[in-house]
Amino acid sequence: MGWLDRIGGDAPPAAEVSPASQEAEPDRGEERTSLGLKALFDGVVPDDAHSVLDLGRSSASSFTVFGRYARRIRFADVLRPERRPDLGAALDASVPVQPQHPYDLILAWDLLDRIADGQRKSVVNRLAERSAPRARIHVLVDASDRPEVQQYRFNVLDVDKVRYEPAGPDRPAGDRLLPAEVERLLDPWEVVRAFTSRSGMREYVGILR
Repeated sequence: MGWLDRIGGDAPPAAEVSPASQEAEPDRGEERTSLGLKALFDGVVPDDAHSVLDLGRSSASSFTVFGRYARRIRFADVLRPERRPDLGAALDASVPVQPQHPYDLILAWDLLDRIADGQRKSVVNRLAERSAPRARIHVLVDASDRPEVQQYRFNVLDVDKVRYEPAGPDRPAGDRLLPAEVERLLDPWEVVRAFTSRSGMREYVGILR
């Protein structure tokens, strides 16, 4: 399984502002370079027949980027903290199986970090049932050593740029998912690319066997 692990270039943090400005301005997050996202779209020819599934919330910029490659775009919004207890049921309700238009590109974000180990394989299998042959998937895993994990919303700014926006309080970090375990959990996707960013996030891109 020849996945590549390399350091990616997160964008530098935003300039510091005064405490008064911080109180007046909401935290709009941090823009980061995403080598994994770039790999997901690499070689994808813009085509009206393509379908994109983003498990996060919708945004105008994400829609614009996805619209370069696909006519059918669905934002499932299943990654909200309150949906963690039964993410499989949330996925079934938000993303019905569509045999005529299965998904070619799936952005699962930090799906595997958000749910219990017992749910992970079932949720991955549900995604596979909704996918076209040779569909691509993008997954983020927290690989830092921090005792707590920040919850994010992900806003795609370009094919290699993502804004990480705070989406709730930090939560205790569970056992870190190692690369071999991620490969096992993502089966029937074959992990073909992997990148580790300076911020401690590891990105995986898989292709459905």
